[in-house]
Amino acid sequence: MDREEKTVKQNLIYDGKILQLYNDEILTPNGKTAYREIINHHGGASILPIDDEGNIYLVEQYRYAYKQLLLEIPAGKLEKGEDALECAKRELKEEIGADCKEIKMIDLIYPTPGYTNEPLHIFLAKGLTFGDTKWDDDEFLNIKKIPFDKALEMVRNGELKDAKTVIAILRYALFKE
Repeated sequence: MDREEKTVKQNLIYDGKILQLYNDEILTPNGKTAYREIINHHGGASILPIDDEGNIYLVEQYRYAYKQLLLEIPAGKLEKGEDALECAKRELKEEIGADCKEIKMIDLIYPTPGYTNEPLHIFLAKGLTFGDTKWDDDEFLNIKKIPFDKALEMVRNGELKDAKTVIAILRYALFKE
């Protein structure tokens, strides 16, 4: 049986600065009509920075949607048509003031496929050199330097809640062994 859902009509509900919200009419594989609320998002790039001593750098920031401070790897949204690698390098510089000698993509994830088409690229950065941060006017961050083994323990204990951060740490743990 074909499981693809076919779009009958796209219904734009909201067109915002970083996303669009649709309530699309679709046709299910069994021929019935249904609706899908979808957030269109250009995606993002995130980066796990690791220094020569094996420390990672996370940013602590208040996340309004959850009403709490979260620890996360540096990340940012892609501008329409922007290259994910360039976005990751920019966010590394802006959020923790670092440049890197080595960078590679370690994953591409779909954080919440039930209601958004957002792709999130995850990179690994090594060979770090530090300078000044360049935070956006509405960013208020604390930079946290954490030994990798402690960060992995924080994942095991459920202390880190941000999905991209958990995935990046677990991916690196798999790669380095």
